Amino acid sequence: MSRNPFVWEVQVRREVVDDEMARLREVPYSLWRQMLHAPVCKILKARDNKPYRLKVSAQFVHTDSEDIRVTLSLARAGALRRALMRQSFIITPNNTFRV
Repeated sequence: MSRNPFVWEVQVRREVVDDEMARLREVPYSLWRQMLHAPVCKILKARDNKPYRLKVSAQFVHTDSEDIRVTLSLARAGALRRALMRQSFIITPNNTFRV
């Protein structure tokens, strides 16, 4: 039986995701286009001193669209579990964001 995370643990995870999403939104469309279908992963330690794995992937929203959906997922490093948090945004060819 799994336990519910403490509010502090959720806040730490949210901080990691929010910080990384802010960085990702600075990346221009042209670079996202080069990263299509090749996810990027990195390990970092949050302020709770636990290692987390961030995975960033980019793919077209639809086959006939030029818009790219960028998805960030956060998981505990080394754990073979599903993502703890996931967030995404869509960037258009003119570097604007859609919801």
